[in-house]
Amino acid sequence: MSTVRTSALFVGAFLSLSAMAFAAAETASAASSANSSLEIHTARGSVKFVDASTLVIHQASPYSGKNMTFVMRPSTEREGDPKVGSMVTVQYENEPDHRIATVVEVEHAKVPPSPSVSH
Repeated sequence: MSTVRTSALFVGAFLSLSAMAFAAAETASAASSANSSLEIHTARGSVKFVDASTLVIHQASPYSGKNMTFVMRPSTEREGDPKVGSMVTVQYENEPDHRIATVVEVEHAKVPPSPSVSH
C-alpha cells in the first residue's frame, strides 16, 4: 500500500509541475507575440535635422506642413546618407513616448539614362 501511495504522490507532483510549466510557457508566448506584433508605419519627407540619435523630417503630401521626429538607434538600418534637405522614406514603430526609426532610406534624384550613341 505504501508503494501505491508513494507512486500516486509522485505522479500528482509530476502533473502539477507539468501544468505550471505549460502555463508559464503560454504566458511567455503571449508576451512575446505582443512585442513582436508592433505595427510598422511609413513616412516620407525632407530632412530638417539629423544626428546620430535623432531624425526630423518635414512631411511630404498628404501630410505636408507637419514635422515628425524619430529616434535613431544603432540598430536603425540606413540606406544612403541622410542629410538636411534630402528626401527620405522612414519606416518606424510607435512607442508610448516616441517614434523609433527602423529603416531610413534616402531617395536619390532620378537621373535619366544617357542616350546611347550608335556608331
